[in-house]
Amino acid sequence: MQIPEFTQQHGQQLSTYLASRNGAMTFVQSQGYLFAVICSPEPLDVHEWLEQIVPDAHGQLEEQTLFAFMALYHQISEQVYETGFKLPVSLQVSDQDNSYLDLHECQQWCQGFVQGAQVYIDKLMQADALTTDLTDALQTAYASLGFFALEPQLITTIAQQNQLSEIQLCQQQYELMGDFALGFAELIEIIAVQSGLYADEEDGWS
Repeated sequence: MQIPEFTQQHGQQLSTYLASRNGAMTFVQSQGYLFAVICSPEPLDVHEWLEQIVPDAHGQLEEQTLFAFMALYHQISEQVYETGFKLPVSLQVSDQDNSYLDLHECQQWCQGFVQGAQVYIDKLMQADALTTDLTDALQTAYASLGFFALEPQLITTIAQQNQLSEIQLCQQQYELMGDFALGFAELIEIIAVQSGLYADEEDGWS
């Protein structure tokens, strides 16, 4: 199957489709989720990740919608492993009253990322073979990339503990997200091999 290049039209198509499905992720959530899946040392088959994004679809997707999902997966994968990953969400603050203009999308991307990454992060964190440095690096990267999925009250508390305003903290975390996203797949590969749970790229979990 020739996978088409992902376009803005594909994005609009998927946003509309997902919004019409009860229990489905939002489009932005699906972007965060697929990023986590693509970085995983235990890749999912197409039907597995589609079932998470659109529960109870039972493979009954129209060909056009399936192609759009495949194009999105391919675009994210290409960025992760070839061209450099760029967060598809921004964090802008109004100059007038210091309110967020687009925080909701950051929250959705992080929620999708956490859903996709939590399973293999938990496995890796429990590996006895990991050094403290690697465990700390994994924990920090995961916490950063999932930061905006935290409850707002917890973010407020963290800001107070660090003597920052919430906006200062969130802007710092957003910048860190971009940095960690660039190297996350490489970090996971290194840690997966060191953990002893992962044989090689061909075999997946041993």
